[in-house]
Amino acid sequence: MGSQAGKTTAEKLAVKNGITFYRINSDKFKTARADLFFIDDLVKERSSANALIPMIIKRGCAKYPSVRELEKKLEELYGADIDGSVVKKGEMQFIGFHMSHISDRYTDGEPLFNECCDLLMCMLENPMTEEGGFKKSLFSQERDNLVDYIRSRVNDKMRYSLSRCLEEMCEGEPFAIPEDGTEEDALLLTPQNTLEIFEQMVSSYPAYAYISGQVDDRSIQRFIDGFLARDRANVKKVDLRCGSKDVKQVKKVEEKMDVSQGKLCMGFRTHVEPASEDYYPLVVYNGILGGDVHSKLFMNVREKASLAYYAQSVLEKYKGLMIIMSGIESENRSKAEEIILKQVEAMKQGDFTKEDLEAAQKSLETGLKSMQDSQGGIVDFFLSQHLTESGEDFDSMIEKLKSVTADDVVRVAQNVQLDTIYFLKPDGRRQEGTI
Repeated sequence: MGSQAGKTTAEKLAVKNGITFYRINSDKFKTARADLFFIDDLVKERSSANALIPMIIKRGCAKYPSVRELEKKLEELYGADIDGSVVKKGEMQFIGFHMSHISDRYTDGEPLFNECCDLLMCMLENPMTEEGGFKKSLFSQERDNLVDYIRSRVNDKMRYSLSRCLEEMCEGEPFAIPEDGTEEDALLLTPQNTLEIFEQMVSSYPAYAYISGQVDDRSIQRFIDGFLARDRANVKKVDLRCGSKDVKQVKKVEEKMDVSQGKLCMGFRTHVEPASEDYYPLVVYNGILGGDVHSKLFMNVREKASLAYYAQSVLEKYKGLMIIMSGIESENRSKAEEIILKQVEAMKQGDFTKEDLEAAQKSLETGLKSMQDSQGGIVDFFLSQHLTESGEDFDSMIEKLKSVTADDVVRVAQNVQLDTIYFLKPDGRRQEGTI
């Protein structure tokens, strides 16, 4: 089951109890890795608990109940690593668990993969609990960490303004919920109700497991056979559709804060579903408009007009959104808005060159090639393909992007619709000339 001459592919191995297992074929890495994602609908009642769960789980299990014992075990496994994460993609929340270790071929044949997988399973099947909930001291520490993290989001003004724009734009839609939940919901969590949601996760959330690096077939089969022995008879379905909404009126939101530079975010609805063939022209469209240093936004807003410190556009694939972000001086706001909207209009008119198209395609190809240098990047790419059932690998994705024509780009440009303008502006407390 080896990879073909350096080509990175994902091979479906099995579906068991609502968990789909894949093997990533790539001969680039000296580490073996297992990635596991449980998928839930993004809902207010569970979002903070889903964010907290991986932080608690990675702290230990019944067999290694203290940080010291767990760290000692990981050291014995040649410095293996077990981690957790939560991300949102569209109106879905992904609760991730990641295990990696140096490849068995560097350890005199010691079967590290089996031992690391057993440790991961111990964490998922025998977490540290007491009195019908997670262990109190552990729960309190990690919940405090989550609350601190949620509060700290405001410190990164670029990211904060992006998330505020999305919150305002998608008000009343699940997508407005932050990927880590909210402070008020985190404070409502208890060891008991969080354990209850964890139990729901392991017994009913659909899941994807990815094995990458050089792992022998027998170890992989052992991993699949021994995975979550509990009954998962009622695995729920999650909805992938992005639920497009027509814009009746552009929403304008201003917020004041102690910042030295204004942050302008403009949210657009693309009306392109993640599994649609129009997704490929949309990616190229975004590349030409604001994807990199060759883009129209960068050249016109930043370079020619010198209005912005940065100007870029990003896509949210699973919600069909595009956000244009720019850092500007407050007095340049209306001028910057005007130039940005001019570029969006130019795309609708097909006002871009063959060189613009080719530069965007080349940049996307480079990005997809460099993504293959990261095991996590590869897993994220294939997870995306498997969710949309597109069946693309890196090479076929590159070919699809290369085959996008100028007419395809103009076609998707027609549907891009301004929804929300969000501006985070200085409150005047900072002196001129200070950062």
